[in-house]
Amino acid sequence: MSPTFWPNLMTALRIALVPAVLTAAIAGSRTGFVVLVAAALATDALDGFLARWLNAYSEFGRKLDSIADYLTMLTGIAGIALLWPDIMRREIAWVASGLGAFFAVVIYGLVRLGRAPCYHTWANKILAVVTALSLIPLLAEWSAMPFHVAIVLQGIAALEEMTISVLVPSHVGEMPTVWHALRQRRVGRGQPGAG
Repeated sequence: MSPTFWPNLMTALRIALVPAVLTAAIAGSRTGFVVLVAAALATDALDGFLARWLNAYSEFGRKLDSIADYLTMLTGIAGIALLWPDIMRREIAWVASGLGAFFAVVIYGLVRLGRAPCYHTWANKILAVVTALSLIPLLAEWSAMPFHVAIVLQGIAALEEMTISVLVPSHVGEMPTVWHALRQRRVGRGQPGAG
């Protein structure tokens, strides 16, 4: 069995949870929705851990992970809109800004590189945790400030990804930071026939 099986299985499980998350939201079950989204986020952490532990990286796994991330995010937003409509109405400008930053990266990657980037930057990995944690005080109606900070960080992370897309001459897999992209660009220019 290929070592990529286990991380890809965790990612596939995250995708398989999407209908259950939507069903819980449509049924009006806040508890079910939160539990299922938490399970999906746990598989996100677990697939990355398994990929590193087993050294099981693949282009297919990166793409599958990105698809699972997109679906989880959109399902989460839809569920929040259904279950906490007052909060969604109040925070719609912030939600739209976060989505705009997210999809700007996808669209720019499609135009510039011919495909959506799957860089899995350090900033986005940290942002996934920060955003998930920021939803606790937001949905509990304690404070929207952590969520607002997460959206600002989303904009910064999106700028980094777009900068990486400018720096790399073609699609690459993992690109942890813009510094790594600059280093790769310098190395590429120094090779015969490059540039």
